Amino acid sequence: MKKTPLILSALFFAGSQGAFAQDIFDNPDNRAYLGVRLGLDISCPADVKSGPVSFDLYNPGAGFEAGAVYNIPVWKNLYFEPGLMLYYSTMKTDVTIISPELSPVSATSSARRFGFRVPLRAGYRFDFEPVSVSVFTGPRLTLPLVGRMHTSVKTGYETASKSENLYGDGSELKRVDLGWQFGAGVSFGQWMFEISGTVGMLDMYKGTPSMHESGVDLTVGYNF
Repeated sequence: MKKTPLILSALFFAGSQGAFAQDIFDNPDNRAYLGVRLGLDISCPADVKSGPVSFDLYNPGAGFEAGAVYNIPVWKNLYFEPGLMLYYSTMKTDVTIISPELSPVSATSSARRFGFRVPLRAGYRFDFEPVSVSVFTGPRLTLPLVGRMHTSVKTGYETASKSENLYGDGSELKRVDLGWQFGAGVSFGQWMFEISGTVGMLDMYKGTPSMHESGVDLTVGYNF
């Protein structure tokens, strides 16, 4: 008879441990929800390549993105999360030409872009109460609305500036981009923080040179 309480305690402990493990990988409280997001966007253009020649033309630039996602449970803690984001991003280049016959020529260009991004991510959530950890991956489509290239050229004591459409006729860059995103996030209650990287999948140059644009995002959000 004395063993009965011990057996019951052991069964209760084993059952509670099983339920705890089940909640981590299969939380019965999973539901679809809407979330808002605000992030720091860091563009990281790769080197420009032309045949065997590769050179670092564009420097990393900073911007932001803001929008909403809709998280849809699929199976256990597996989810699908489409979103729609507004973004503003920049990238910069500095070129200096020194010739014995001519005065030094320096040119500074800044590309500034504004438009939409459509992430389509699949992820898995690990629910450790009160914190949840998630990992995710999926494609991200970028659809610019406006893009301008601002250039300043300095020759000796003279400076000339111009601004042109980044995606107009005769421009070098393509408008639409597609990247593959991957990352991880942490949620505490209804607040969340995530870090993600995106690898550019398309060549962004129209002509002979080639360049793929990647990036890093630091994002905070609130889930309703």
